[in-house]
Amino acid sequence: MKRKYAIFYSIMFSSLLMFSSLGSVANALSLPIILQPPTNLSAFAVSTSQINLYWNAPSDLGGLVVTGYEIQRSTNGGSWSIIVPNTGSASTVYSDTGLSPSTSYAYRVYAITILVTSPPSNTATATTLTPVTVPQPPTGLGATADSSSQITLNWNAPSNNGGSAITGYKIERSTNAGSTWSVLVSNTGSTATTYSNTGLAPSTTYTYRVSAINSVGNSSPSNIASATTSVAITAPQPPTGLAATATSSSQINLSWTAPANNGGSAITGYTIERSSDSGTTWSTISSNTGSTATTFSDTSLVSNTTYTYRVSAINSVGTSSPSNTSTATTFVQVHSVTLVQPGLVVSDSLINETMTKDQLLANQQFWHYGGSATVNNTPYDISRDPQGFHIGVQAANDGNWTGFYGVAPSSNAVLFHAVVTTPVESVPTTNDFYENGLYIQTSTQNVNYVTCFADTGTAGTEWAIVSATGGVNGATNFNLLWYDPSPNQPLTRDCTIITNGSNYLKVYLDGVKVYENSTLNLQMPGPFIAFLEPQTSYAGQMLYGTYKDYYSTTDENIKVTNNPANAARVDLVSPAGTVIASGAVNSGTATISVGQYHYPLAANIKVYDSANNVIASTANVVNMFGGDVYSYN
Repeated sequence: MKRKYAIFYSIMFSSLLMFSSLGSVANALSLPIILQPPTNLSAFAVSTSQINLYWNAPSDLGGLVVTGYEIQRSTNGGSWSIIVPNTGSASTVYSDTGLSPSTSYAYRVYAITILVTSPPSNTATATTLTPVTVPQPPTGLGATADSSSQITLNWNAPSNNGGSAITGYKIERSTNAGSTWSVLVSNTGSTATTYSNTGLAPSTTYTYRVSAINSVGNSSPSNIASATTSVAITAPQPPTGLAATATSSSQINLSWTAPANNGGSAITGYTIERSSDSGTTWSTISSNTGSTATTFSDTSLVSNTTYTYRVSAINSVGTSSPSNTSTATTFVQVHSVTLVQPGLVVSDSLINETMTKDQLLANQQFWHYGGSATVNNTPYDISRDPQGFHIGVQAANDGNWTGFYGVAPSSNAVLFHAVVTTPVESVPTTNDFYENGLYIQTSTQNVNYVTCFADTGTAGTEWAIVSATGGVNGATNFNLLWYDPSPNQPLTRDCTIITNGSNYLKVYLDGVKVYENSTLNLQMPGPFIAFLEPQTSYAGQMLYGTYKDYYSTTDENIKVTNNPANAARVDLVSPAGTVIASGAVNSGTATISVGQYHYPLAANIKVYDSANNVIASTANVVNMFGGDVYSYN
C-alpha cells in the first residue's frame, strides 16, 4: 500500500508541473489553493508627473511564492488599465512616472504566483502636483510722498503665486521716469506689501516697480508708480506789506501779507512785536497768534502816542525773520459831541397821508386854507396823497386873478423850504399867467413878503425871486430881485428862503445860491408865516401846483460850542467819509453854513485840533438841521 501512494503522488506532482506551464489551463483545475490579496496599498504624489505606490504582500500565500505583482490604474474610478502586467519582483514599492500634472489617479495591485493571481488590493488614490512657476506680478502699486525725504509704497500681492508661496519682493527705482532702473531692494524677505523709501532728495520725482519672489524665481514687474518728495521744510520767509493804522485814541490795527514761501510747512501763526522808541527796543505783544489771519488789533494803547510794529511768521520748523516795520500814532482822546438845541421848527413831508378837499377843509390843523378863490367864488381844489400836497385854481374869466393857499402858523423860523412843482410850461392865452411858489410873509396886517415862484405865460415858465410890500388889502409894490432867463426851465425846483425880514435875504434853488443881499428894506417884521400858493388869470382849465417836503428852521448854520482851546476846526463828514461842510473854531464856537443843503443833513460831526487829530465826535451819523446847536463834552 505505501508504494502505491508514493507512485500516485509522483504522478500527481508531475501532472501539476505539466499543467502549471499551461497558464490558465491550470487555473481551470479546481485546486483548493486560496491566495490572499496585497494589503495597505497607498499612493503618494511626489511631483507633477510621478506617484509612488506602497503595499504589503499577501498575509497568506497558501504555501506559494509571490513572483511579481500586477498593477492597474484608473483615471475615472470606473475603468481600469494594466500599467504593469507583472513586476517580476516581490518588491512592494512602485513608482508610476510620466503622469499628467494636477491629475487624480486610482491604483490597485494583484499578487502573482506560479499557480494563481490574487484578488485586487484595496484602492489608493493620489493627485499629481501642480506645476510650480514664477508668480504673477504684484498689482495696484501706489507711491505717496510723506515728506521731503520719504516716499511710501503700497501694492497688492499677486493673485497667482505660481504654486509656490511668496517669500519676498524685489523693489526697483528710477529717477528718469523709467528709462533706467536700479535695484533698491533685491528681496524684502517678507510678505508685507508696503515699503518706505527714506533718505531721498527733496523736490525730486521717483518712479518705482515691484516684482514678487517665490521658490522658482521673480515675477515680471508690477505697474509703475511715481511720487515727488516735498520741498525741504525750513522756517518761512518773512511777511510783507505790514501796515499800521490808528483807529482811535487807544487802538492801532495791523494788516500784512502772508509769506510768499512758507518754507514747505503751513503757517500756523504770527509773532507780533511793538516798539515805542522807533525800533530801538522791541517787546512781544503776541508770541503766537495761533491763527493764519493777517490782521491784528493792538488795543489799550496810550492816546497821541507813536508805536512801531513788526511781524514774523511761524511754521512747524520755526519763526521767520521779521517783516518790514510800520508806524502809527494813536488819536488824541476823542470826546463826544451832542445836540443841545435843535434848530428844526416844523417839518411836513406833505406825502404822508391821503385826504380829499372836503376832508382837508373839515380838519384844519397845522395847515389852514383860504384865498381869493373863496371870495370870488372861482373854482379851486385841494388834496393830499403820496405824490404831495395839491392845490388847484382856475380863473372865472381870462385876465381876472384868483388864488388859493395852504398857510402854516407863524413862527420864529428864518429858513423856509419846499419842493415846488408847477403843472405846465405855458398857458395858451396872451396876457394870462399862472404863478406858483413858496411865499414868506410878515405876520402883521400888511401884505409884505418874499417869494420863490414859477411864472408861466405864453412864452414859457421862468423861476424868479420877488419881494413885495403893500397894505392890509394886498401887495402894491413888487421888486424883481432875480429871475432865470434860460430856456426850458424845470417845472420842479427845490427852494430854500432865508431872511431876517429886515435887510437880509438869501435864496437857494436846487442847492445853488441864486440870490443874497443884506441891504434890503423888506419891511417884514417877524414872526413869519409861510404860504404854499398858486394864483392864475387863466380860465381855460384848473391848474394844480404840487408841494413836498416843507420845513422851517431857526438858522441856516449849525454851531458846535464849548470847544477847548486846542480845537481848530469842525467838519461835517458824510457816511461815505466826504467832508460836506467845515467851519473854523473861534472863541470856542464853530459856525458851519449848511443853508444850501436839503435837510435833514446826514453826517458825523468831528472836531480837530491844529495837528489834524480828531479830538471829539458824534457817536455816529446824525440827522442835522440848520439852527442845530451841538456842544463839545
